[in-house]
Amino acid sequence: MKKKILGLIDGQSGNIGSIKKAVKDLIREKPYQLKVIKGNFNPNRFDKIILPGQGAFATLMFNLKKLKILNPLKQYLQNNKPYLGICVGMQILSDEGHEDQIVKGLSVIPGKIKKFSNKKLIIPHMGWNTVLISKKDPIIKNDLNEKDFYFVHSYIYENIKKENILGLTHYGKNFPSIVNKGNIYGVQFHPEKSHKNGLKLIKNFIMKS
Repeated sequence: MKKKILGLIDGQSGNIGSIKKAVKDLIREKPYQLKVIKGNFNPNRFDKIILPGQGAFATLMFNLKKLKILNPLKQYLQNNKPYLGICVGMQILSDEGHEDQIVKGLSVIPGKIKKFSNKKLIIPHMGWNTVLISKKDPIIKNDLNEKDFYFVHSYIYENIKKENILGLTHYGKNFPSIVNKGNIYGVQFHPEKSHKNGLKLIKNFIMKS
C-alpha cells in the first residue's frame, strides 16, 4: 500500500519537537509517512499538512515568505486539501493580524486576529481551559466536547462568521478556539500538549480527513 505523505511545516516559529514526536507515534505502523517542510515544496506531493506555531503572527508570515513556503502553501490551501493549523498556524488563516503592525494573513477563513481587549485578564491566556464543540464534524467529534486543552496565547480570532466556528472557549468572553472551512482546520490550543484528548484530535485529522 502506498503511504500518504503528511507534511509538518517548520516555520521557525517555536520548537516543533513535541508535535513531531506526537505525529510519529500516531502513524507508527500506519500507511503514512511524515516529512518536515523547511523550504519550497510541491503542494501536490502532500496529502495532509500540519503547521504548528508559537509567537508572533508577523514573524511566522515573514518566515514562511523567507523560506519560500508561503506560495506553495497558498496553492495547497486553494485546493481545499487537509490542513491543521495550531496556535499561530491557525491565526494566519485569517485576513490579517493586529499586533505591533497590521500584517496580511492567508485570507482562507475571513476574520481578524486581535488582542484580548479585557484589561482585567491575565495575558497571555495560559493553561488548561474547556472547549465547547458547537457543531458535528468528522474530525472535531462530540467526544471532545467540554474537554480541556492547553492554551498559550494573547490574540484571538474576531470578526469571523459563525459557520466557520467549530469550538468556543471562555476567557473573559467566548472566543473561537476551533475554526474550519472545508478540509481546513485551525485550533488555538496546543493539542500536542493536551494529553489524550489532544492526541485524539490529531489522530482524527490524520486518519479521517
